Amino acid sequence: MIERLLPNRVRRTYLGGGRIDGFTGVIADCSDGVPRPEDWLASTVTAFNGTEEIEGEGLGRMEDGRLVRDVIGDLPFLVKLLDSDEQLVIQVHPTVPCAKRLFGSPVGKTECWYFLPGTAPDACVYLGFKPGVTREKWRTAFETQRGLLDMLHRIPVAPGDFVFVDGGVPHAIGGGCFMVELQEPSDLMVVAERITPSGRRIPDAKMHGGVGWGRMFDVYEYEALEYEEVCRRHVRRAFGRKGIKEEDVRETSCLCGPEFTGKFSMWRIEGKGRLGLPRPACVIVTDGAGAVNGLVAKKGDRLLVAREKNIETDGSASLVVCA
Repeated sequence: MIERLLPNRVRRTYLGGGRIDGFTGVIADCSDGVPRPEDWLASTVTAFNGTEEIEGEGLGRMEDGRLVRDVIGDLPFLVKLLDSDEQLVIQVHPTVPCAKRLFGSPVGKTECWYFLPGTAPDACVYLGFKPGVTREKWRTAFETQRGLLDMLHRIPVAPGDFVFVDGGVPHAIGGGCFMVELQEPSDLMVVAERITPSGRRIPDAKMHGGVGWGRMFDVYEYEALEYEEVCRRHVRRAFGRKGIKEEDVRETSCLCGPEFTGKFSMWRIEGKGRLGLPRPACVIVTDGAGAVNGLVAKKGDRLLVAREKNIETDGSASLVVCA
């Protein structure tokens, strides 16, 4: 089974979404004044905004309107398109043991990011504590709301770059980032900053994630690393950078495999290719056009592939496959 997915824009507190509008050709309805800078693909997870919740928000639908989870059950991952016009507030997600202990959830929220064309030339992310940061210093900075961003490493990113973010690692996505985000299937987080750069206040429930002001600091892993070590553990630069030849690009390549995590996987396919699938997969056509398991697809299409053992592509399309 391979089917197209409907747009599934989700409310967040940060500004963005225009790149998703242009990429998919569908403009999000933000008439209520709330930004919708994310599109949750094939999602079987509901969103949590810490304010007035919308029943079923975040659940993905097939092109015919059926809920994905009604067709194939719960997926063990969540895929998003994310577009930031401003820096996201600093946040951290739980590891599996932390999620079980504090949130009563069987899954945490380890995640990874693949940056798409359209990412701004000066885009960056903030990731990991700098040397010298301790729990006590971080809590003091939180209480005063001063110097928080200075305690994290600033890492420039460009289209084709890949960043892996373990549960427990503090991070913030910078403005101008357009990405595919793949993660564990949850919306669990705690947030360190009370006000977004554009002046929106984060609801208290969103900040402490429901675990309370004291226990929220248990979600962080207080490992303070040098910049080079953070990059070595978490960042893979784009094909075509750092001396990788063009002829090495047009192939099926693994972006996120067991060297990072066993929770999910991400691949990139350029042109004609074949890929074995361990489970249902979500496919994003990032450029060009071609056929995916016989279905004609073009840039901006989002597809669900289920109950098939392989993905086979033909044509000039560039794909990101998440499973």
